[in-house]
Amino acid sequence: MSGQFEVVRDPILGEEVWLATTTAGLRIRVLPREHIREAAAAIAFNYGSVDLEFEDGGQAVQTPAGTAHYLEHKLFEDEELAVFQRFAQRGARVNAQTGFSRTTYYFLATSAIRENLQDLLRLVSKPHITQENVDKERGIIAQEVQMYEDSADYCTAFDLLGCMYPAHPVRYTVGGTTDSINDITPELLMASWRAFYRTGNAALAVAGNVDPNEVLELAESCGLPAGPAPQARTPADFGPIGKSRRERTMAVSRPKVLIGLKDRADATEWRARAERRARTSVVLDRMFASSSEVREALHRSGAVDDSLGAGYHGEEGFAFANIGCEHEDPAAAESALLDVLLKPVAFEEEQLERLRRRHMGAFVRGCESAHSLAFGHAYETLDEAPPFHSLGVIKDLTLDAVEARRKELLLEENLAVAVTRC
Repeated sequence: MSGQFEVVRDPILGEEVWLATTTAGLRIRVLPREHIREAAAAIAFNYGSVDLEFEDGGQAVQTPAGTAHYLEHKLFEDEELAVFQRFAQRGARVNAQTGFSRTTYYFLATSAIRENLQDLLRLVSKPHITQENVDKERGIIAQEVQMYEDSADYCTAFDLLGCMYPAHPVRYTVGGTTDSINDITPELLMASWRAFYRTGNAALAVAGNVDPNEVLELAESCGLPAGPAPQARTPADFGPIGKSRRERTMAVSRPKVLIGLKDRADATEWRARAERRARTSVVLDRMFASSSEVREALHRSGAVDDSLGAGYHGEEGFAFANIGCEHEDPAAAESALLDVLLKPVAFEEEQLERLRRRHMGAFVRGCESAHSLAFGHAYETLDEAPPFHSLGVIKDLTLDAVEARRKELLLEENLAVAVTRC
């Protein structure tokens, strides 16, 4: 409801969130929490490293890998605003992060919330991009890119993504390469800003000891251009994997094994993605959580050690699970993990209940963190998901749904492996 708030409370703890939309179309959520000393604000955009093609003024624009990350850097480059200095003088921390599908700018502070929020909104809405400062930043970003290119964990992860997604831009590192960033120009950065930094493609969430009306007042004065997100030109990829494995050699203390499972089920609506994420969490928890007898058996056999980890990354256009560890004998570790992944395993109500308890514990802890609240609600808004939706998704999990998810995802044709050897 533009210009006024709707207050929504979660059904379990009674925590509330205030919802509003500015007259220009910026969606905001405010989470007043008088007992939290630190306040946090996050403004997020549906724009990340995979968004390399878009339309600007009816014309198709193609940008090099790393453009979204480069633009994030450049928005901090404003001599008049002196971003880091101004926030630091108030005792606030300000930063940003670029992911596959989102870019988020945020601050954490215990005082001067109004001034910090005012500067955060100005930061994203008034770019100061020139040929001189773009060239100046190129060397800084190249050093950051090189740092990641020297990281075995990072290289192994993107080797795996390259196997699973041979054509989708998720295979490119978020920062791009030293070659691709050389092709980024002020004109491309400004075209990207015009296309994606718009009220209809953004969400603002503010949490802590804050006044919702003051937040709305400042959001109303935000200088972001009004309008919806640009026409999407990044195709979804839920097709077959490109290749089954890739190996490389690097200077590492121990070899690394990373197994990926590419999702073949499209999910374009928020609830479908949330259900898919929850069901996958149960599947991975069943086999690889610290309480799992499957993990314990792997550990006793020497096939894995405490470096074993598993996770799931689900977006609207792509999704995958990964399982990895370090091991002196990567072939043995790979064989043991594949055997576990492809062998049927029984699911019991106990696993579901454990996930519910863990999720509820995380939810309660998150309600005590202004940072977690701001990020979580900004991302929920971008996903078009209602507040506290995950509580209902977890509550409605069934064993049949989890078993169907296991059969859908844990298939040999969905598998790819990346190995980094010493």
